[in-house]
Amino acid sequence: MTTLTIEQLQKWYRKRLAKMSKDFTKKAEKSYKVAESSLKDIQEMSRNLKEPGEDDEPDSTGIATRFAMKVEDITNDFYVGKDITYESTEALQDEIRSFIQELWGAGARWIRRMDKKHKSTIKQLDVSMKELMSEMNKIQKLLYEFSWLKDLERIGGRIQTLQDLGFSKEVYEEQIRTTRMKIETAKSEFEAAQKTYNEFIETSNVADLLNIDSEADHVGGLLRMKLNPLKKQVKKFFQHDTGVRVSATGQKALNDYFENPYEAIVEEPVGYPGLLEGLAGLKEAIERGKLPLKDRLARRAIEEVQAISNGSLDELQGRAKELEEKRHAFADSDVYAKSAKLQEELNESEKNLEYHHSDMLRIRDDITREIARAKEFKVRIESEILESFEERVRLQMEISLEPLLLQTKVA
Repeated sequence: MTTLTIEQLQKWYRKRLAKMSKDFTKKAEKSYKVAESSLKDIQEMSRNLKEPGEDDEPDSTGIATRFAMKVEDITNDFYVGKDITYESTEALQDEIRSFIQELWGAGARWIRRMDKKHKSTIKQLDVSMKELMSEMNKIQKLLYEFSWLKDLERIGGRIQTLQDLGFSKEVYEEQIRTTRMKIETAKSEFEAAQKTYNEFIETSNVADLLNIDSEADHVGGLLRMKLNPLKKQVKKFFQHDTGVRVSATGQKALNDYFENPYEAIVEEPVGYPGLLEGLAGLKEAIERGKLPLKDRLARRAIEEVQAISNGSLDELQGRAKELEEKRHAFADSDVYAKSAKLQEELNESEKNLEYHHSDMLRIRDDITREIARAKEFKVRIESEILESFEERVRLQMEISLEPLLLQTKVA
């Protein structure tokens, strides 16, 4: 078994490939020369078509010129590669096929309208086109005969991919370095924003504002618990025509209280008359048997409505209104505005830090995929060389991306 580095393998592979493809290259070279020669002949003919004679009619000259310009455009787009490989010969075959189709397509439009004096040039063009077509058929047979060569050339592509690993390592190292710098900067900005915000809370009465928010959430939760036993009954009350009439204020109150009870009870006057009116309508509909409710739900609803009518929500309404008065007092002060600004800056710096962390994770995933790909290519190259060249080669990977994975770890 021969152990080779990637660079050594490149030289070894090229030498073996050149030896095995020698006959193919020699035969293909003739087709390349014929193609180049035919193109030159066709370009010369197009130039002849553009040269008007002394007795030419303007229309005839214009048609010949336009056809010649089209031929020039098509010919200029025809590319014959210099390096002869199986892949480039396939490309040459496609170029010839496309060229013939385009040129005859243009010819079908212009040739019949051209003057007879161009007949000899058109015949020469026809001869060149037939030569190209014949050569295309030869290339097709050649490609079929040496079809096994395509697999050999693919090995070269995989070797090149592994060789490029060295360049990708430099790219990944730079990406990691740049991203780590961004993370450090973002981390410093986040810590500074967090320190500023914490100091502001400690040295101002913004803590009271935070307590207000927390207590308001608590009051809202208690209101939901007290109103929850009526949720199904109120929903059915809206869905059925019970014949019980409730004013718009009462209907709105029922709807608002079951969407956001805290806001609803703050906006209502003391004693929550709107809610009581809506609940009175619900109670009347239940007592008149106008709602399809089970007895248990009906009894529970009447009990809850009675409790609310007797003032079971009075204390919660008082607490909610007191909290909102304090909140409005803060809203009119600089403390509230500064707290909101500092909180926004803290949130933004935290998002920025998370973004760069995610970017580092993406780099790590890219490296992981590249490592797996390199391992796969190494195994495949060794296997295909054994199969194609009947020689056992062990590929020595001098460059590895695995150490970079440690550099992508972030705290």
